[in-house]
Amino acid sequence: MKLVDLSVKDFLNIVDSKSPAPGGGSVSALVSALGCTLGRMVAHLTFDKKKFKEIPEWEQESFKAAFEEIDSYRKTLEGLIDRDTEAYNLVMAGYKLPKDTEEEREIRKLTIEKNLKLAIETPLEICKISEKTLKSLKIILKYGNKNAITDLGVSAILLYSGIEGGVLNVKINLGGIDDEAFKMETLNQLERILFISKEIKDEILSVVNECL
Repeated sequence: MKLVDLSVKDFLNIVDSKSPAPGGGSVSALVSALGCTLGRMVAHLTFDKKKFKEIPEWEQESFKAAFEEIDSYRKTLEGLIDRDTEAYNLVMAGYKLPKDTEEEREIRKLTIEKNLKLAIETPLEICKISEKTLKSLKIILKYGNKNAITDLGVSAILLYSGIEGGVLNVKINLGGIDDEAFKMETLNQLERILFISKEIKDEILSVVNECL
């Protein structure tokens, strides 16, 4: 059974075990997916409001487009919950390769590096998708039901937490890679995502707190 199909209790129990996977990467994907659901919940609570129906049609369409985008991001993140664990298992398989001869050691080294690069793709994608969701969340915040504005604040916190978790999982895998150009390019991506995402998260929380 896929992790995403487990009950909440079963998922919590499998993380709370001696198994190293699912771990921080899968949990980060789940946290960001929860951020998506909260953002969409606020939108659901907005559509039928008189105040929303009175705004210009193009603004309503912008809101609906953000609503649909976040649904797409949620589905992607759901897939990443399992993909991160699969990537971890792939890396572990590389480390289990034989290393008795020089040839075996070289094959093992190349395989580990290749698998680590593949493993980085998942947490990096978590970061990218979460950043995109934060941008869409700004539109939900602008027009969304103010009675549920704190839910948007929690959504932003969760999405940024998913990004920070993704960053940690990328960095720990980068430590085993010798390709300096790949490492530098990846770190630059992380730095940009963190900078932009923190700005958006802080902006959303500032608006939320001003309304309380």
